[in-house]
Amino acid sequence: MKLGVVAYLPSPGKLHSDAFFQNISKFLPRNPLYLLSEAQEWKPSRLIKNPELVGRRPAWAINNYIFLSALELARDVGLTYFLWLETDSRVGCKDFDAVVLDEFFKNYPNGVSSAGSPVVWDLNSGGKDFALKVVEMAWNYQKASGLPMGFYSGKHPHDGSGATLYVNGSCAVYETAAMLKIFDMNATVDISILAKRTTAYDLEIGRRLWNYHGPQSVNHVGWIACSYSAFGNTITTEAERLQMLADGRKVLCHQIKGQ
Repeated sequence: MKLGVVAYLPSPGKLHSDAFFQNISKFLPRNPLYLLSEAQEWKPSRLIKNPELVGRRPAWAINNYIFLSALELARDVGLTYFLWLETDSRVGCKDFDAVVLDEFFKNYPNGVSSAGSPVVWDLNSGGKDFALKVVEMAWNYQKASGLPMGFYSGKHPHDGSGATLYVNGSCAVYETAAMLKIFDMNATVDISILAKRTTAYDLEIGRRLWNYHGPQSVNHVGWIACSYSAFGNTITTEAERLQMLADGRKVLCHQIKGQ
């Protein structure tokens, strides 16, 4: 089994890339760190084309391209599992990845396709058994992390067409083989095109897991308490997330936009 950390760094001076580089240089991971960037200044593990060339329509195309580039890198270097970090993530201690991966394998000795901060869309549309298992997951995650799971809904209460369970994109562990299968990424796939044909990559993972496994998708998604990935500031503020890192409640946090 080969483990690693994969992270993306924009060009110097963009999106607080310098702050991210300083942070991760101060608190290095135990496993190999693979950096993706379009900027040679960072001496990245892999130089990629400027993600902005993919275009900004749909709005998530750039982030999708970056994640799919990370997945290609993980495949090419032979990573079994990788911890994925977007640029607006920050780490709180040396060997942060070992803490995350230790919890991952403690919770899931046989692995799962992804684990991190869990989110579900349209819980009841997945049926009773699925809903019961997700509510149990949410309670276990809350007890361990002190934070609620994300619950969103957009379907009519009578709609039983299926639910979507996934982990928020950054600060999560992904199984490389499972992700390659989910995105049907063979050697001929052009990720620039794929990035524009899907919804946001983390939500897309959840949708495709449901398409593969139906209600059993709940058995392929896990939670991790020592890291936290937020979407907006409704549950926690950026200041609170920084404090979680400072006092050791979390070893890894996302979103940090200000420094």
